[in-house]
Amino acid sequence: MSQLPSNRFNHFKLKFMKRLSVILVVFLFIAGTTFAQERGGGQRPSRTEQGRPGNRPQMNPEEMLKRQTQRLVEELKLTKDQEAKVTAINKKYMEKQSFDWSKMRDASDEERAKMREERTKIQAEKDKEIKALLNADQVKLYDEMLKKREEMRRNGQGRMPGAGGPG
Repeated sequence: MSQLPSNRFNHFKLKFMKRLSVILVVFLFIAGTTFAQERGGGQRPSRTEQGRPGNRPQMNPEEMLKRQTQRLVEELKLTKDQEAKVTAINKKYMEKQSFDWSKMRDASDEERAKMREERTKIQAEKDKEIKALLNADQVKLYDEMLKKREEMRRNGQGRMPGAGGPG
């Protein structure tokens, strides 16, 4: 009978370990689902509440215009005359390109494709006007900037700094 207490002890130990394992699994499941839920009852904050990528503050249209033009001035070495004309072009197209992203989100795939096509067409017009102001070396640099912007877009890297690529 000396084995009986040892078997009984092992039985209780095994039962205790099973219960502990179940409790641990339940705890981890609850903790995991709690941390996986978003704040605010599962509703996602708007883009303005959420902040921008890289914690950059959202720029107003004047700041975006200035930043787009400044990037072109620095990268293409624009003259003062070119800078003034590029600023005017950027301003003209900023107004044309103002876009309600909620429409894109709520649109069908066909409507989205049409909106995307329209935005691409407007961007091509803008690029054409800017290129008309540039000399041959600047056009080459500008084309490289556009190519880089397109590669970043295709790779899912979002926008280039300055909200929307060159110009």
